[in-house]
Amino acid sequence: MAQLAEEERNIQQKLSENVNAFTEHISTLKGLLKEVAERSVMSEVKLLRDVKGLLVRCQGLEPPAVSSFQLSQAGFSLPPLYSALQKIIQRFREEVTLDPQTAHPNLLVSEDQKSVTFVRKRQKVRWNPQRFVAETAVLAAQAFRGGRHYWEVQVGDKPEWAVGLCPDSLSRKRRRPLPGRDTCWIVELRDGAYVAAGPVPGPLFLKEKPRGIGIYLDYELGQISFYNVNDRSHIHSFRDTFSQVLKPYFCVGRDSKPLTVSAGRDGEAELGH
Repeated sequence: MAQLAEEERNIQQKLSENVNAFTEHISTLKGLLKEVAERSVMSEVKLLRDVKGLLVRCQGLEPPAVSSFQLSQAGFSLPPLYSALQKIIQRFREEVTLDPQTAHPNLLVSEDQKSVTFVRKRQKVRWNPQRFVAETAVLAAQAFRGGRHYWEVQVGDKPEWAVGLCPDSLSRKRRRPLPGRDTCWIVELRDGAYVAAGPVPGPLFLKEKPRGIGIYLDYELGQISFYNVNDRSHIHSFRDTFSQVLKPYFCVGRDSKPLTVSAGRDGEAELGH
């Protein structure tokens, strides 16, 4: 803040110098214009005799030098908490946990229910109709019937993943949600390409590979938005009308790297990095 205050004082001083220089220049111009007006009523002979000196004075008149300035960016930048996304995180972040009862038998959910990993050895789990049996996926324990909610998913450098929301009624027997039939709202990395796998699927072209995905649900507005946690950039938004119970959806693929959920870091934590 001290650096910013010093730069502000320097800028104000330069602005004041600029104003004074232009004020003096304008005063000189007004004086010359007045002389021109007075000479315009002279006889032609007298005007020709006096105008030479006036022209010399006009030609020698130079505009004042202007002091330029630029706010230094060194050591000063706006903290991320001023971004719209940071405000969403602060107000609507949700402590999402994974529901082991929905996890595919080849998925290992951590004890704190925050991380899930694909394992080659099939786990000995009890069958229940809520468990995925085809897709290596798991749902969150939380169910959303309204309101606004934000959470993050750390995908790291996993070669394959899918995250988003789906209705609690989603079939657990199919290999993957079917667009137009299962009505899920998902962003995924599959076969090296990013895809928005919603009611109207389409490719996504991202400037930077995200290592974390932020997901924001506004149930009443009918909007689900995805963000790149790395640079806080917007990835994609779905617009729809929601009437069912929605649950966060996570597909981890078949590699051994974990997928982790979190509520998102607050402004103070961000400033500490």
